[in-house]
Amino acid sequence: MRLQADFGREPTDEELAEEMHMPLAKVTQLRTAAIRPASLDAPLGDEAESDTLGDVVEDDHMHTPYEDLEDKTVTKMLHNMLDHINPRESAILRYRFGLDDGGESRTLEEVGKKFGVTRERVRQIQNIALGRLKRMINRIEDFEDHH
Repeated sequence: MRLQADFGREPTDEELAEEMHMPLAKVTQLRTAAIRPASLDAPLGDEAESDTLGDVVEDDHMHTPYEDLEDKTVTKMLHNMLDHINPRESAILRYRFGLDDGGESRTLEEVGKKFGVTRERVRQIQNIALGRLKRMINRIEDFEDHH
């Protein structure tokens, strides 16, 4: 307050650092820390119905913790189901849809080359395996509906 009265204005960070015998970086850091954070729920306008800061900076693509948990549960269930079908069919589905290697899906042609079969055969095996998975899911749903 004294410096403000002496200068007739707000002192600069350099002037504060010199007066307080502190490094400039420390004064800048302290000033930044002293700034009051803005509430994400505070209205931006004068009207009660105006948007909030949270509405403006909201990330529509961000998953909620519930969605993340649900994704992990579904993924775990899918991997468990894949462990209960023919190993070759399972391997083809995992490779085709990128289920074991970070999510990179492959074309029928790429899968065929890896497994030494035609792309048409890959499509047939894929459809058979997907049918098995669908029947497993239906049995689980039927069980849940009756219990």
